[in-house]
Amino acid sequence: MMMSDLHTPALEVRDLAKHYPFRRGWFGRGGQGAVHAVDGVSFTLPRGETLALVGESGCGKSTIAKLILRLIEPTAGSVLLEGTDLAGLDDTALRQARQRIQMVFQDPFASLNPRLNAAAIVGEPLVNYGIGDTAARAAQVDALFDRVGLARYQRDRYPHQFSGGQRQRLGIARALALNPAVVVADEPVSALDVSVQAQILNLMADLQRELGLSYLFISHDLGVVEYISTTVAVMYLGAIVEVAPRQRFFSAAAHPYARALLDAVPSPDPARRRRRILLQGEVPSASALPSGCRFRTRCPQATKLCADVVPGLREIAPQHHVACHHVEIA
Repeated sequence: MMMSDLHTPALEVRDLAKHYPFRRGWFGRGGQGAVHAVDGVSFTLPRGETLALVGESGCGKSTIAKLILRLIEPTAGSVLLEGTDLAGLDDTALRQARQRIQMVFQDPFASLNPRLNAAAIVGEPLVNYGIGDTAARAAQVDALFDRVGLARYQRDRYPHQFSGGQRQRLGIARALALNPAVVVADEPVSALDVSVQAQILNLMADLQRELGLSYLFISHDLGVVEYISTTVAVMYLGAIVEVAPRQRFFSAAAHPYARALLDAVPSPDPARRRRRILLQGEVPSASALPSGCRFRTRCPQATKLCADVVPGLREIAPQHHVACHHVEIA
């Protein structure tokens, strides 16, 4: 069991990178290149809070989730779970550490084994880790069903016999079976109807309060992010370009890309329908990043400085960091 004091963050990511090398041109004669899927990402997830990672498809959000869980190995950087660097663990120690970090997937049907009934799906982690005897595991499965709002009479049903929302409740129950400290939720409500989304988000919020869970919540839906997050981190082309507390982000986002994302959200309020920034052009290839600021090719504020110098994250207000040369300190 991993041990740490309450002042240690649940999760720390430091200069994390994942590059996929490839050979350019016919038969690799054009030299070596690399796809920069994740490029020097750092953030901290405090205990009991939710860090929402947002951005367009392909920006590297899901790759970060895989790196954190060590489903793929990083090119550089480190991931500290409750103060322990996962990169330094052997297979046995990593297996033990994974009890403290679990994942909830986007597609609740694809993530559940169709050959197992609901009780077996939820109880499988307990079996894998040899926790309790048969009676103790059955009692814990019942308790997990109660906790996520599933009826005990549904224990013997199979995934295809549940609705989408119920399947996601099964996935959450399974993730909670080993008493994790951190849950990585990769687009956990994007496949659900809006009314069901609200139910699952309320469940996740309740579980966080009851169990002290820390969530890394990956999403492209800023409406969902505004409801669930404590802190928002915006990614573009493998890098974080803005990090801010939720209220500050939604009232005073500063990076042009973050403001463009917010402007694209439909609003019934006529006062909020004005578009300040419209994204132009295509996202550059992660194998041929622009010089300087990686957003400059789509940014209406771009200058020569943006092409020449990579902007680092700097604090413009308490806990509000932005990677942009043209944002002033508040």
